[in-house]
Amino acid sequence: MAHSLHRGSGGKRCQHTEPTEREGFALAVGSIMQWSKLRDSCNPNFFPSIACAVKRCEGTERDWDKHDIIFFVQQRLFGGIPQYAVETWIQREFMGIKGTELVAKRADVIQNFMYKYLATVDSGVDHESAMKLANKANIDSVLKCPELGGRAEWKVEDFLDEEAWDVCGGKAGLKGVAKKLLTFVAARGRKAKDGGPLNPVCKVCGELKFIHRGDRCKLDPIACKCQEKEADDEIADRRTTEEPPPKRTRGFSQDLDPMCHGMMQTFERKCRQIDARYPGKSAKEIVKALLGRSAQQLTVDSEDEEDEGEGSASTSQRASQRVGVTGEQGGRLLTCFLVRAERAGDVSFLADGVAAFLEKQLPKVALYPAAKLCIEKAIKFLPKLNAAFAAARAAAAGPSAGPELDFGSDDESD
Repeated sequence: MAHSLHRGSGGKRCQHTEPTEREGFALAVGSIMQWSKLRDSCNPNFFPSIACAVKRCEGTERDWDKHDIIFFVQQRLFGGIPQYAVETWIQREFMGIKGTELVAKRADVIQNFMYKYLATVDSGVDHESAMKLANKANIDSVLKCPELGGRAEWKVEDFLDEEAWDVCGGKAGLKGVAKKLLTFVAARGRKAKDGGPLNPVCKVCGELKFIHRGDRCKLDPIACKCQEKEADDEIADRRTTEEPPPKRTRGFSQDLDPMCHGMMQTFERKCRQIDARYPGKSAKEIVKALLGRSAQQLTVDSEDEEDEGEGSASTSQRASQRVGVTGEQGGRLLTCFLVRAERAGDVSFLADGVAAFLEKQLPKVALYPAAKLCIEKAIKFLPKLNAAFAAARAAAAGPSAGPELDFGSDDESD
């Protein structure tokens, strides 16, 4: 049996009684009514009086312990915000308000936290489910309870508006509004040691620049629309002003090797490798061997479908000959062989040139990644090799005569 540090077995259990949706809704409404009425919880009977009044109005038989009701109000209703912060926030909200304005302000606060609670339960999915839950919890009786500061004209239909779900975007929208509500409570309820109260709203765009994550009065900074636009502009400016680093080229550059001796040495080395690897084979057999098993999909001319004859190798030997070459070096090897075969003029499938032959084979090996990559690398390497041959021909032709210069007659004096 697995043992735990908290108990003899199993994990840590919650030490507080959790109410049902119906009981929690009544407790949430009664608690925020008491808060908006007294705006101070220093009285030891503050929370027990809420439990007694809600129990009588709701009709439940459960007795709520003081610690249970405190835990529910602080963790479930106010999202972990401590009591001192709630007191500070609500006192600042109601400061200087009297008469009918005070009654309207209390109704607004009660309505906001009713939506906040509904955003955390299953019955808050739409207005119809919320009204069913309110009727089961006797919210009308709670709203009219004089001990909680209720009023006879308050009805649940006036607090739960059907359009709220459409305006906010369903239950997910209610959760977003509830998070903003708790952010305002935490921002206005901060102590001086925490930096004092702050305005969590950006003065320019009106969006939140802080968000409450459920850790007491801690607020995490977030990017508002202004900061997002500034960040996007900064990134765009950085992309336009910063030049990309120069790409490193493979081998010697054209300036260091104007006659392309290095490229010609590469060509000769690749040709020697082909001669050593495929001695006595025809050009078509070498191309198929270089491209591997997928080269059987190629059609270089009408003779590709001919049988190899009775003297062909065994199945295992043919399979070993179809391994092929891949990647950068495979493409170079294929290009060098095709260029040499084209220059020799003894193959018919290169009548249109090496580039045309390679482009013709690409669609036929589309489903064979290794052969496709080899041909793509060969096409990319072909212009470099052609440039090397052009430089070699220019060097063999010798330097040009150049323009004729007029140095004058020998009889002229300096």
